[in-house]
Parts: sequence; C-alpha cells; structure tokens
Amino acid sequence: MNSWRWIRVIFAYVVAIAAIEVQAFTQILFSVEGGDPLYLNSLRAGPLYSMFGIALIGLTIMSIINLARSAYIAPSEIVRRQLMTLVSATVITGLIGPVSLISSGLNLFPMPMVVMSAVLMVFVSMVGYGVARYSALVEKRTIDRDFFYNLIGISIVVALYTLASWALVFYYRAPNVIVILIPLLGVLTHTILNAASRFLDQFFYHGDTRHLRTNLHNLRKLAGESESMKVLLEQILGVLCGPIKASYGLILSHQNGTARQIAEFHWKWSRVELPIHLLNADDLLHLEPNFLPAPLENAALLVPLYFESEQVGTLLLGHPVNGVRFANVDVDRLLYPADQIAEALYINRQNTEHLEQIAEIANKPLPAPVDQSNIPVQVTENVLRNLSDYLYLADSPVAEMKIVKAYLAGGRKTHVERGKAVHSIVLKALEQMKPDEENPPNPLSREWYPYTILHEAYVKGIQNRDIMGKLYISEGTFNRTRRAAILSLARILVEMDLSG
Repeated sequence: MNSWRWIRVIFAYVVAIAAIEVQAFTQILFSVEGGDPLYLNSLRAGPLYSMFGIALIGLTIMSIINLARSAYIAPSEIVRRQLMTLVSATVITGLIGPVSLISSGLNLFPMPMVVMSAVLMVFVSMVGYGVARYSALVEKRTIDRDFFYNLIGISIVVALYTLASWALVFYYRAPNVIVILIPLLGVLTHTILNAASRFLDQFFYHGDTRHLRTNLHNLRKLAGESESMKVLLEQILGVLCGPIKASYGLILSHQNGTARQIAEFHWKWSRVELPIHLLNADDLLHLEPNFLPAPLENAALLVPLYFESEQVGTLLLGHPVNGVRFANVDVDRLLYPADQIAEALYINRQNTEHLEQIAEIANKPLPAPVDQSNIPVQVTENVLRNLSDYLYLADSPVAEMKIVKAYLAGGRKTHVERGKAVHSIVLKALEQMKPDEENPPNPLSREWYPYTILHEAYVKGIQNRDIMGKLYISEGTFNRTRRAAILSLARILVEMDLSG
C-alpha cells in the first residue's frame, strides 16, 4: 500500500473517531428535541451537522475507491471476491447519509430509527458473511449451504420466541424487555446445543460408543462437503489459468470408466464426458491439434492427476491466448497444484463412496478377475506394500502366475511356501530394474531413481521423506517416478511369466 492510500485510510479513521467523540460529549452534531424517540425526526441538525455529512460522504467514497482498487490488483480471485463483498457493504452503509439528511436535516417525513439500524445490520451481515466465506475457502470448504441453512433455522426460532414473548406481554402484562431477552436466549441455547451434546458424551458414553457418536456427527457434516468441491476447484482453476493465460481450463474426475467434467474456467461449450482411455497418461503431455475429439480438439496440455499410483482425474488446458504452446516454466508451475488437486479429488471420491455405502447399506463389489497377461499397477503396488507378509502374497493374483507354479514344482507347496516364492520372484524382477553400473554415482543419477525408490521404500522400509532427501527430489517428482517404476515392475513380471 502506497503512502497516499495510507493517508486516506488514516484520515477516514480520524474522521470517524472524531465524530463519535464530538457527539458523545456535545450536541453540535445533533441536538435532541421533543418528539417520539423511535423516530429520527426527534433529532435536529446541530451547527457541525453539514460538516459531518460532507465528511461521512467523503469517508464512504474514499473507502469504496480504496477497496475497489485493492480488488482490481488482488493476486487471486478469492481475495478479489472478498474485497468486492466489502465494496458492496460500504455502498449500502453510505445510505446512512441520505437517510439522515432526509429525516434530521430536511425533516421531510417521519423516519423510524429502525431504518438506520437496518442499514447497519445489512452492513454487519455482509461483512460477517464475507469474512466467514473467505476463512472457509482458505480451509478448503464453502459455507453457502450452511449459511442459509442456519439462517432459516435461526429465523424460525426467533419468530417463534418473539410471538411467545408478545403473547406474554399482551395477556399477562409481562415487561416489554422480554421481547428482546427471550429470543436472544433462544438463539444462544440452540447455538450451544450441539457443542453441549458432544461435551456431555464424554461423561455418559465411553469407548467405542463415544467414538461412534463422534464419527456420526462428523458424517453429518461430511454429507454436504462433496457439493462444495466444484466451487473450490473452479476457484483453484481460475488461479492456475490466469497467470499462464490459458484460453480455458477443465478438471475431469475419473470414475467407473468415464472422465466427467467437474470444474471449468472460461469454458463455453457443453459438459464433457470422455472414456478414460483417451486421457490416460503417465506424465503430462503437450497435445497436438485434434488429439482429442470435439470440442477439445484445441486442447494444448494434458496433466494427469495421480494420487499415488492411481489416475483420479485430468487437468486439460486450452492453448495460451498469446501462443500455441505453454512454456516449460509455466508447466512447472502446474505440477505441485496438480498433485494437490489429485489428492482433493481422491478424498472427495472416498467420502462420496462412504456416504453411498452407508445410504445403501451395501458392500463394495468384488474386484474383477485379473488378466495374467497384464498385471494391474494396483495389484503390483499391493504386493510391494505387503512384501514381508507371505500369507498375503500367497493369496495375491501374482501367486497364480505360471512362473510361481514352476518355481514350486517338485518342492513343498504349502501356503507359506507359495508366498515365499512370490517374494523371491518379485525381488528378482526388482533387481532387473537396477542399472548395470557397478559403482553408483553420488548423488545418484536419474536412471537410478526407479530402482532406488522401490527398493528402499518397499524392501528396506525407509520413509518417503528420507528417500526424497537422498535423491534431492520433490514430492511430486517422487510420486511420478514411483508410479512409473511400479508400472515397469509389473511389465517385467509379465515378461518373466511369458518367458518362464
């Protein structure tokens, strides 16, 4: 913020504080005369009223200019929307000036005090909503549904308690103050009800029962999270596509053999649904024209969204508005956000599946039979994760390979021995990925990455962060290399089975 903007902000606060102090100790802004105190007309303009009115209008205009300029240069769409909410609230607050002029200055017609209070209430509500919405977006969630849900609930509670209070005042001559106190107490008690219930659970329930009640409470909140995903992803997509000047952007979620569009940026055509095989890729791809069917024939970049070894979605970008191909530096900026989007898609899909299982009270379908000519990557990864569990290995689809049966021919064929055979064959396949160099360089060259990652992660059990530190690579590079290495190991196992 430059010095001139600082001066405007400080001047605005000085004017506001001075007006409060002057009116609190003198009557030179307003002087109270006779009349109904519920109407603004009971106040008459004092000697400094005109100066105060001009300063109030100037304060409003300067605030709007300051917020509008901040919104214009905001670094992201999330911040920009937050500032535009504050601009709208400030414009509404500026209505206090004309309302005061009409009632106290010109005394044209009676103006209830509640009008001023209503204008201020709208301002406070908009600011509160904007702050809560921004905080929620920072925490990767939205509050639109929760906001209106709770607003309607609280409005019903207030209306019922207000009617009951008026009935007590009218029929039983109760003090008028209960019309304010009882609705406020009603809102307070309903607000703390859920928190009080969870607190009391600690005393009345123990062990698994309390844990179950906590999970059910969390599940209730989870039921609305998936519908907020589209809003969050579009916010992120706008931030990604803006700096690199992509003509459009799409995020597609992979599920049940179909890639479905769930978020878009500057997309003018109908919603996209494609077979997954058209978008499957081990790494990002610069696309040639007509690589994908219409209306995606001009897509310029395909970024696969992987969570561990599974492609859960795809990020598609149209050609840059100032060129035909994205620069390498722009592509590098997408890698880390792409990993975060992939993780969000995976978690959202898992949450959706859990909710569907609970709603339908159904088990997941049994996995399809494994084609031994093409071992799925997930099967290979599960074998690596359970490499020391011979019982698991004996039951895995890899144990049905011909090379395992040949390995056991003529020897003991117990369940454990079959698991040991799978263990030995997987280690032999892994050794085939080892480069031919007898003395590995230090630091290790790129050709050593696949073997080193698999051997140290699954054979030695070393933590991922330690492996990344040893190889001097980022988490995104580690995940992509591990995914490609597991795919290579699966192919080696198939080749060993065909040749043996």
